[in-house]
Amino acid sequence: MAVGVSWPPQAASGRLERRPKRPASMPLSAPGTGSAGPSDGPGCTIGPVPSDSPHRADARSAGRTALFAGLLAAASLLGACTGGDATSAPPDGGPGASPTAAPDPLEVYRTIAAAMVEIRQLDAPSRADPEIIDGEQLRANLQAEFDKSNPAARLALTERIEVALGLLPADASLRAVMLELQNSQVIGYYDPSVDELFIVSRSGGLGPTQRATYAHEFVHELQDRHFDLESLGLEEATDESDLRLARLALVEGDATSAQTAWITANLSPVELGQMVAEAADPLILEVMGRTPAILLETSLFSYQAGAAFVGGLLSQGGWAAVDDAYGALPASTEQIIHPEKYAAREAPVDVALPADLAARFGTGWTLDAQDTLGELQLRVWLREGRVAGDVARVAADGWGGDRLALLAAPGGDDVVVLVTEWDSATDARDFRAAATAALAGYGRPGSLVAGGRRVVIAIGDGVAQVAGVEAILEALAAG
Repeated sequence: MAVGVSWPPQAASGRLERRPKRPASMPLSAPGTGSAGPSDGPGCTIGPVPSDSPHRADARSAGRTALFAGLLAAASLLGACTGGDATSAPPDGGPGASPTAAPDPLEVYRTIAAAMVEIRQLDAPSRADPEIIDGEQLRANLQAEFDKSNPAARLALTERIEVALGLLPADASLRAVMLELQNSQVIGYYDPSVDELFIVSRSGGLGPTQRATYAHEFVHELQDRHFDLESLGLEEATDESDLRLARLALVEGDATSAQTAWITANLSPVELGQMVAEAADPLILEVMGRTPAILLETSLFSYQAGAAFVGGLLSQGGWAAVDDAYGALPASTEQIIHPEKYAAREAPVDVALPADLAARFGTGWTLDAQDTLGELQLRVWLREGRVAGDVARVAADGWGGDRLALLAAPGGDDVVVLVTEWDSATDARDFRAAATAALAGYGRPGSLVAGGRRVVIAIGDGVAQVAGVEAILEALAAG
């Protein structure tokens, strides 16, 4: 189980065997030359990357660093430090530079680790040195990990849900799409199940991207030692994707905020520009461009919105407030998007589906899966149904709770039934209007009924087979 960037569609049902902690590689008592703290940067303002941003994630995905994660920090700081001019300082090793011996990579990483202990304010009496791998080894590792975390039967259920909702093409392979995205983006990860940290170097070099990646991933090692990442419940909540995304946002927002502080204190404008250039590689952008929005945006969410969420905690109580959040975990993406709801401990409404839901649809119907989408994924669903971005954001703002069911007709066609509950009748009306437009935008068989603070949707090819579907939905809307 690796912590860092993607959104594995489902978590493994069991834990990997946890090996004993590896022996210390070196004590971290002397920060050394890379120990500048959050306020020591060369004229740059420290802060998490702001975000208005936007299912599933498990503890394995709470540990990979993607190129776009480093890009968020680098691009933000590049403008702050140079006014947008990345050529204001000569590159290291340029004309006239004196040749210097290549630094020992392990010593560089140890110096960064010491700096992160100081920045993140979590002690690390011992740690494991990172393992450097190339692109081929990364692909092999990611494929093995993905297949272990996502049994074929469970992955097929996820595909069916996304296809029925209109978020994936009918012939899409979720496995192929996710592995392509991961292979193009992942540049490092920490695996808390075996206490190992991996850094990817496709060129064999030790550039700013590799150093910034290690800064991020070492925070995950610190988190694991102090808060036990496997105890966050990411693997157990297999039918609660919204909750997992929220908890992952805390983990990744924490690491991204600390990484940003390290980047500010230790990288030059030229190095920041190099990171941005690497993340903007045309091949990488091509992969991102063809990745379905639901996968890409849920992957980005934990870094963008997570950093903004953690930034709010830092402004209120420093790193101690972030530490406290691991004892009072966020319960929904709504709490990440609207931190005031986290502060007020506004819990999601528990929306329960009737035990006889499949029978209500007819003889031979089966209930194959359940999930909770939450504010983030509902916003994406609206927008992908051709609802304008601002309208989709406002319509999803009043989310109170939801529950999704994947139903299968006797002939094999699927229907997704989504029961949503809203904070007020006005919020329900806003969502109803946007969802009605989205159903039309998707052009798929569907039906929608609203009542009070509830809006209930049925969508999928199987809807056409159901006699009296609106009556079924009206009963669900009535509670």
